Amino acid sequence: MGENDRLVVDYTLLESSKKNLKDIKKALNGIEEHRADIRDIWGHDSIAGKMDEFVNNWDNYRRELLENVEDLGKQVDTSLKAFDKLDLDLKNVAEKKHSQNGGK
Repeated sequence: MGENDRLVVDYTLLESSKKNLKDIKKALNGIEEHRADIRDIWGHDSIAGKMDEFVNNWDNYRRELLENVEDLGKQVDTSLKAFDKLDLDLKNVAEKKHSQNGGK
């Protein structure tokens, strides 16, 4: 078997992706807390009203983005667990085969 026949899993990348997705989720959730804080910045009611429309649209897209981030985080976590299990299963098979061959 050549080097190109092997599956190489970058656990560090998967773990950092999982952490980064959690951080993104936290940041997206935290944006909602600042919504009321900026209303007074706009001053005039018509400008504030337009900004409210913008923020409401952004909230819809943010929710959709948040759902996608959560789904991706679950997929990364599932992948990590699956690769861990596969790695353990392969190790057990190799050890069993090794012991059946008398340690050869």
